[in-house]
Amino acid sequence: MNKRQRKKKAYKQYMRDIFEGYEKMLEDPKLPELTFPYLKEQTILSRDDEGKIHFTTKEL
Repeated sequence: MNKRQRKKKAYKQYMRDIFEGYEKMLEDPKLPELTFPYLKEQTILSRDDEGKIHFTTKEL
């Protein structure tokens, strides 16, 4: 498998993990935060004081 295909597959898995994490947070309101790393960025799903879920992406 070439480098481009590996990166594409890794990105698809990253996106899949984020949406599965979002579903977990919807099902379990006690879950405060989830973190997903990918290459040089990190996506954080977190809850605010009202229980709403927010997506934050940071470069590492």
